[in-house]
Amino acid sequence: MSKTKSPTFAKASAGKQNSKVIILIFLSICLFYYLFKSITSSVFLKGRDKINVVFYGANTRFYSLDRKNINYLLSFSNLVKVIVPGGYGKYKVGAIGKLASLEKKPDIIRKTFSAMTSTLVDLYFYQKKTNIYYDNSNLKQIPTFMEILLTNSNANLVDKLFLFYFFSSNNKENFQTIDLDPFESGGNNSIFDHNSFYKKFQGSFFQKTYRSDDINVQIVYTKSYKTAQIIGQMIEGEGIRVVDLSNDDKVISSCLLITGKNISTTKTYQRLADFFKCKTQIGETTVSDIILELGDLEKEWSVN
Repeated sequence: MSKTKSPTFAKASAGKQNSKVIILIFLSICLFYYLFKSITSSVFLKGRDKINVVFYGANTRFYSLDRKNINYLLSFSNLVKVIVPGGYGKYKVGAIGKLASLEKKPDIIRKTFSAMTSTLVDLYFYQKKTNIYYDNSNLKQIPTFMEILLTNSNANLVDKLFLFYFFSSNNKENFQTIDLDPFESGGNNSIFDHNSFYKKFQGSFFQKTYRSDDINVQIVYTKSYKTAQIIGQMIEGEGIRVVDLSNDDKVISSCLLITGKNISTTKTYQRLADFFKCKTQIGETTVSDIILELGDLEKEWSVN
């Protein structure tokens, strides 16, 4: 005699099936959204000539990756002192990660190496376990699979895959190494001379796209000329001309970018807005094409 399923059992089974379908649809939507955000926010898909990347750790390296021309490599000694933006003064390279961990501000790494190299650092990688590195080694090695995919970073999955492909397709011979010894004073209290580095290598890391835009910037600061100067050097290093540093007593709560309607759609303007996370405003400018009012950037990027 055959058994028949009760209506209650059938409804429960159908309910479970429906729940699985709903969960599967939800997970699919989440995955699609994640991939969509990763693709649209990937620095490699923004059409830039160069991507600046820092791998921070026992062997800290800065890479300026170029799609068509020269790739640059800078390898830093852990014992050299550098200026850390944010009012922190000078720290040895080997202690920057520990500082960032204690302050719970990993972006300190991005800001420090942007200021040091007079560039706008796009991506940075750092170890999950924070240590102070004392070894003076500066091995010029290519990042490993583990460094790219398994360490902490502001890079998304698409960026990491692009980086892995780039480095696996190139070896050390494809990078021009810049010797940093001339910019480091001797002894245990060696200090990196970022001004001399900027003067010698200005133009080595700039984006041709921004030069082609032929757009210039005026920086307006309230208190610190030195902070405005170092931000100006970073912008210049990216290939965007800075034509004026102006002092104004007017205090604003957050940084502001002002320009005309036509320039507001350029890659130069969008790059500045993205990097510094500034509010944007369509308005009249006189001295320059773009006005950058520093506002809270003066505190975030303050240097002593």
